[in-house]
Amino acid sequence: MAAEATPSFLYLPGLPAAGEELVLPEEEARYVTRVCRARAGECAQASDGRGALARLRLLEVRGGVRARVESREARARARVCHVLCGAPEGGRGDWLVEKLAELGVARFRPVECARGRWPAHGERLARWRRLAVAALRQSRSPHLMEVLEPTPLAEALAGLPPEANRWLADAEGPPADRAGLGETGMAAGLIGPSGGLAPDERQGALAGGFRPVRLAEARLRTETAALAWAALWAGSGSRPDRAV
Repeated sequence: MAAEATPSFLYLPGLPAAGEELVLPEEEARYVTRVCRARAGECAQASDGRGALARLRLLEVRGGVRARVESREARARARVCHVLCGAPEGGRGDWLVEKLAELGVARFRPVECARGRWPAHGERLARWRRLAVAALRQSRSPHLMEVLEPTPLAEALAGLPPEANRWLADAEGPPADRAGLGETGMAAGLIGPSGGLAPDERQGALAGGFRPVRLAEARLRTETAALAWAALWAGSGSRPDRAV
């Protein structure tokens, strides 16, 4: 059996069918040769970020990396999680994005609130998407977290799927262990900015079906609350991604 190139998990949006060959894009080729130090004949795993998992055999690693897809399967999410998050203080957004992706969040939507706005997001958004790819590699996930542009809170709430179970990080809510975060289907967590949600924003969220949940006895920073909520959601599920 061919040895594995370690670490060996690649992100290939254009992942072909089993039996086909491909030339790895420049970034993934560099990752294979410089980080993994892979050799021809070794195997690696790959995902297209949309649920496909594949095993590749590396055919060439000099002057470009060529590989053949030896097997491929599709994995469907058993549960889906969206995080809507106000701006934290300082430059903590990078860390937040990386960890949410590792926890299996499907979509991260920064929200603009009366008491907190995200900084200019041109290059920042591109960096967050690169961090989501890095988290996919690290967690060996078949699904890439979608990172959206910052959106006004009201617009973000209106755009949620109607079937989503909705939770609001709120120090006045019931303890999280009593809130039923393990529900199957789709969950959406709303976390206010570092200055907190304005009273009308909180009322709008409650009117939109968000249920308050307390994540800790003490007050948490925005990024900590977002990670705490996502971790509770991730750990409460009973079904992993399943083959289809």
